Amino acid sequence: MKQIIIIKWWDCFPTQELFYKALRERDYNTFSTKKKRRDWIADKTQENYQTIIPNMPNDRNADYEAWKIWFERHFPFLSQEETILIGWSLWWSFLAKRLSENKFPKQIQQLHLVAPCFDNEDFEEESIGNFQSNPNYLKNIPPQVNEIFLYHSKDDTIVSFSHHENFKKYLPNAKTEIFEDRGHFIQETFPELLENIIR
Repeated sequence: MKQIIIIKWWDCFPTQELFYKALRERDYNTFSTKKKRRDWIADKTQENYQTIIPNMPNDRNADYEAWKIWFERHFPFLSQEETILIGWSLWWSFLAKRLSENKFPKQIQQLHLVAPCFDNEDFEEESIGNFQSNPNYLKNIPPQVNEIFLYHSKDDTIVSFSHHENFKKYLPNAKTEIFEDRGHFIQETFPELLENIIR
C-alpha cells in the first residue's frame, strides 16, 4: 500500500535551563481534543494511503542521533509502493539532515516542507540543536525525490519568510506555494497540501 510518513512536532533547546523553563511555562491542557493537521491528512487519505507517524524519542528535548536510529527502525516496514514524506517547521530539520547525509532506502514520490526552518535565525529560547544540516549537502536531496513542495506564508511570525528564500537557493526546482495570511499554518486542515498529494 502507498504510505505517507509525517514527522510530528518536537522541541530542541540550547540549554537545560531553557528546556525546564519551557516545561513550566508552555500552554498545556491535558484534556485537549483539538484535531491535528496530521490526523486530518491521515483521515482524508486513508482509502489509498497508510499513514505512519513515528513516535520519536525524547520529542520534548530532541536529539538527532536518537531520532536517526529510531527513524531507521521503520525502514523494514516501508512498502514497495510510493512513499510521501511530510515535515512541518522545525520537524523538517530532521528530514533535511537525514536525507542530505544518508540516502533514503527507496525513491521518495513527494516531499512536502511546510514553513521549513533553515537555521537558528529567529529563535531565542528554542534552537535546531544538532539537527542543523550543512546547506551544501541539500543538493543530495533532489535526486532521491520525484517532487518537492515548499509552503510558506509571508506573515509567519515563528519561521520568517527568509527561511523559505534560503531553501529556494538550494532547492531551486521545488514547487512553491506562497501565502499571504496563513501565519505558521496552525490550522486543522490543509487543503492545498492534500490536493498536491491526491492529484
